[in-house]
This record gives sequence, structure tokens and C-alpha cells, in this order.
Amino acid sequence: MSKRKLTLQEIHKYELELLKIFIEICEKNNLKYYMAGGSLLGAVRHKGFIPWDDDIDILMPRPDYMRFQKINFEKYCPSNVKVASFELGNLNYPFCKLFNTNIIIDKEFVFDPTETNLWIDILPMDALPNDKKKIRKIFQRSLFARRILKLQKAVLGKGTSKLKIMVKYILKPIASLIGMNRVLHYLNKLALKYDYDKSELIGGIVMGYGPQEAMKKSEYIPVEKVEFEGIMVNAPKCWDYYLKSLYGNYMELPPENKRQAHIMSLWVEE
Repeated sequence: MSKRKLTLQEIHKYELELLKIFIEICEKNNLKYYMAGGSLLGAVRHKGFIPWDDDIDILMPRPDYMRFQKINFEKYCPSNVKVASFELGNLNYPFCKLFNTNIIIDKEFVFDPTETNLWIDILPMDALPNDKKKIRKIFQRSLFARRILKLQKAVLGKGTSKLKIMVKYILKPIASLIGMNRVLHYLNKLALKYDYDKSELIGGIVMGYGPQEAMKKSEYIPVEKVEFEGIMVNAPKCWDYYLKSLYGNYMELPPENKRQAHIMSLWVEE
């Protein structure tokens, strides 16, 4: 068996296959989901992937996300597709990923033994309090914990500058003392602090953009269909407000030096 490096167009093709499997699972089990972040931006601005992007992000309301974990995935997934999550105990992130195990990834700056294949991200959307200061504090704590998690996975001797390479050698041992499981459980506890069913505001706490992602649940949850690479997918009803909150004038293309994807290579086994 040989390996062949994938082009960005091929990465998009394989990710779209994973997305279709995920959507089928959701539709047959009456689960809510929404395209999120750059994936929603791509759907609205490009009717598909952002041309230079290389991933798919999905948000699920926490109750639907937890139900998703209990699905009999063998019923829907081919043998090369695997579901991994914090809840299932087979992923070192506080959320869920759908993997194509035929596609191998090689990240330059981080390594995680639970993330070695092509994926799409499935993130829980959790309750937020009706207090801007508390919301800001929640996202500050989430971001700090995520930075520790990233340091724990950092590859020593590599970085985008000599300074970053040196800093990793100093900070990674300190971050590792905290323990990865402790950080993951902290992020999960932070996300579950408020009752989803009783909340007015929701947002992606475990891997969110920040306080600007807080949305009114009543305005977010109703589904609106948008096109993504020739298929119709779910967007939140307030998709315009959501995208403006995250990106400002989201229909304007960023400068070329800001059009960045993950720094990694992907290989298919043939």
C-alpha cells in the first residue's frame, strides 16, 4: 500500500463526504446542527468551502450533541469512518470529530495520537449567562485553557519563528505538569456551568471565537437552509448577525496574507 499527498480540492472532496454522512445521521435521528465559523461563511459567501480553507466546523445544541454521542454509528458509517469525542473517551479535545481513517494527516507544529486522520469538527453549543462580564470571563478562561492544551500537544523544535521555538521548550514542560485530562475536564465543566434549557443566550464555549459569539437562542435555533458545495445544509436563522459579529464585513475578501489554512499535509493510502 502506498501514500499519495492530497491536493486542497481532494481534501474538500473527502470532507464533503464526511459532512454528508453526518447530515444523514442528524436527519434520520432528528438532531439539530448548524454550519459554523468559516464553514458558514463559506456557504454564504462562496456557496461552499472558502477556497483556501481546509476544514468543516459544525455546531450542535448541547442536548442534540449529547444524543449524537449515543448513536449506533456502525449503522450509518462505512468501515473507514470513525467517530471520536471527549465523551466517548477517544479524543483529546472537549468536543467531537468525524474521521476518515484512510486519510493520514501530518501536522507540522502539533501532534496528538487521537487526531491522525482527516476530520470534520462537531462542537457543542452551550448556555451562557445574561451578563456580559460573566460571558467575557467564560471565554477568557476557555481561551487560556485551550492555549495550555495546544502547548501540551506542541512539537518541540518547530515553530514559525526562533522565539516561538524557544518559548515552547520553556512552556511545554510546565503545561504538561497540569495534565491533559485536567484541562479537558475543566473546559467541559466550564461549558456545562449553565442550564441549556433555561438559558436565553448560547455560544460555542469549548472552542468558540469569543464573547461576540453569544447569540439569543430564540433567534439562533430556527433553521435556515443555505447551499454548500451543491447540497443544502443548516444555518442558524440569525446567520447574518452571527457572521457580522465574528467577521464584520464578511462578504469582503481578506487580504491574501490572511488567507490561511491549517499548516499540515494529508495523505491517502492507496
